[in-house]
Amino acid sequence: MFFTLLSLFSVIFSIFVRPTTQTSGMGDDKNKRIDFVDLTKGVCIILVVMAHIGGAFEKLDYHSMIASFRMPLYFFISGIFFKSYEGLFGFFIRKINKLIIPFLFFYLSAFFLKYIVWKIAPGVFQLPVSWTELLVVFHDHALIKFNPPIWFLLALFNCNILFYLVHSLRNRRLGLMFALTLLIGTAGFYMGKHQIELPLYMDVAMSALPFYVAGFWIRRYNFFLFPHRFDKLIPLCILAALAVMYFTATFVGMRTNNYAGNIFQFWASAFAGIFMIMLFCKKFKKLPVISYMGRYSVITLGIHAPLLHFEYPVVSRFIHNEWGQAIALLLLTLTVCIIATPIFLKLIPQAVAQKDFIKTKQSTQQGS
Repeated sequence: MFFTLLSLFSVIFSIFVRPTTQTSGMGDDKNKRIDFVDLTKGVCIILVVMAHIGGAFEKLDYHSMIASFRMPLYFFISGIFFKSYEGLFGFFIRKINKLIIPFLFFYLSAFFLKYIVWKIAPGVFQLPVSWTELLVVFHDHALIKFNPPIWFLLALFNCNILFYLVHSLRNRRLGLMFALTLLIGTAGFYMGKHQIELPLYMDVAMSALPFYVAGFWIRRYNFFLFPHRFDKLIPLCILAALAVMYFTATFVGMRTNNYAGNIFQFWASAFAGIFMIMLFCKKFKKLPVISYMGRYSVITLGIHAPLLHFEYPVVSRFIHNEWGQAIALLLLTLTVCIIATPIFLKLIPQAVAQKDFIKTKQSTQQGS
């Protein structure tokens, strides 16, 4: 059902997005790898939107098989793009540009949108909108009600900083780097089990670190990302991953660092799901609209929750079937996100991580 929806959505919108022209020779492999990863990011963000729509889509998540890998997949993909750049300070500034600036933009804009709507039409929200809601991000892992999904940007920022520190061991003590990664991931998992919370999702970043490092390592030894003779076994591998997920998947709530199963179930089901989606995307290589969404997934991540808040009353007024509502909300939300993406890219690229808000050495050289 999920893959049918993906195909339907891609066909409907393929006429609006022109495929990227590929160059010949060595550039082909590079472009294929990028398309493959962008498609994976696109599938991932669609899974996130479906989770926030809920309703009928919750029935697709049999035995928590989708929930077990959905957010680990996002951290894994992010690890693929890791670069150490020109030292800790330069890395820190770049991650502020890529993650903290978009977080602040989507955090503040969603709050002020909610506040303005409440002032104009107080009946839209059940409770008054208070300025104290701006402090919610400092209240442990409380839900950011005016834009719930953007917690991920803070957690990913912390995960990047953690791995930068761990990554410094790679050239000298590789075994220690992996051991430390597993130790940090295990500590984060058991902090969740014992309900020990760190500020700004640092404990979530710890739990996510093994997935981020795995993504980094896949890129370092990227035979997996390029065409390979074992690709003919992809359907069989996908079936094997589904089997592993069926027997190991348990509920995973990464925002709250909450895990129903043990750590081996968590890792087994998450990695099985990650590689299932990666293999599926490798098989298809590129679905233009979904790949486009994946490339700029931060925009869909940042705007889909406020959109859903205003779309749901309209859709539910005209569509009463549960599946009809869920599919209509998905198509409507993704459509608006796709239409809005080039607008964001054109008008405020700094707010969506496409240009540097804080100038770095490289961005200064490019501008000169």
